[in-house]
Amino acid sequence: MPPESPPPQGARTTATAAALPDNVNVDITNTSAISRRSAPPIPGLFMDPALLLPTDLADSALRACMSTFFADAGINQVMLFGRAGDATAFPPFLSALLDAASELLLRHPTLPRETHAMLFAPTPPPPPPPPPEGHGHDGPLRARQAIVNLYRPGEGIAPHVDLLNRFGDGIVGVSLGGGASMRFARAQATRGRWDADDAAAQGGGGGGGGGGGGGDGEFHEVWLPPRSVLVLTREARYEWTHGIAPRMRDKVEDAAGRDGWQWHERGVRVSVTFRWLLPGAEIVGGSDTNSDDGMDCEMDAGRQGGGRNEKA
Repeated sequence: MPPESPPPQGARTTATAAALPDNVNVDITNTSAISRRSAPPIPGLFMDPALLLPTDLADSALRACMSTFFADAGINQVMLFGRAGDATAFPPFLSALLDAASELLLRHPTLPRETHAMLFAPTPPPPPPPPPEGHGHDGPLRARQAIVNLYRPGEGIAPHVDLLNRFGDGIVGVSLGGGASMRFARAQATRGRWDADDAAAQGGGGGGGGGGGGGDGEFHEVWLPPRSVLVLTREARYEWTHGIAPRMRDKVEDAAGRDGWQWHERGVRVSVTFRWLLPGAEIVGGSDTNSDDGMDCEMDAGRQGGGRNEKA
């Protein structure tokens, strides 16, 4: 029998033994690496396990997501697209979640203020038509996108880089419900895609601070606890893949800092990801494979296991 092909980048995956012979028993949980609780040394990645959203707000957002988006058992993903200049594209509970993430990240010990300003720049209202001569709008308006994913225990998503031809720099991910381990690995095909112009706009440098580059095959597994907020910018956004292995439980380093690890059983998890759309990308229906090297696959496409792909 030929070896099974790996799932496409960004495909939803499910922990299952359906493809194994009946006489083979594999404990999929024993193949996992030990996940760290702190952010790995990847430039542009920010996650502080001590900074968690308020319990009441997170629980309320989780209930609203489940009742609004996932009442149909066949749905496990919803995407919402704003328009440039429209600050009211999302339901109030998602807008409140975004505002809470913004407030929380102001207390992040290492997140630069200019990065926070880039992540949460207010969406300005459209200029009045027509604008006064010589007083056009300063800079292009940006539109926000939100993707809400439902993960049941045993489900994951294949490693991917978020679409390079649709989304800009600065990704904010919120974990609601259960936690999960996320793997970050060097994306060989995207190395160097974060170009010099972007570097200059961000203040120069190659991502700033720390190592995180490393040789081929480098990866980090990171535990994303419930109510945590993850930020991907610059090198972390463009040059590292992220994915979640389809497991029922994760190995996580000991919370007390001792030399050891603990099992964390996965529960129902909802992830809410906020991204900036590139100019014109709010127009749904174009090709998402129109990229330089065909590597623009990500969590929006080819989801497998646990439901059908839904786009809003």
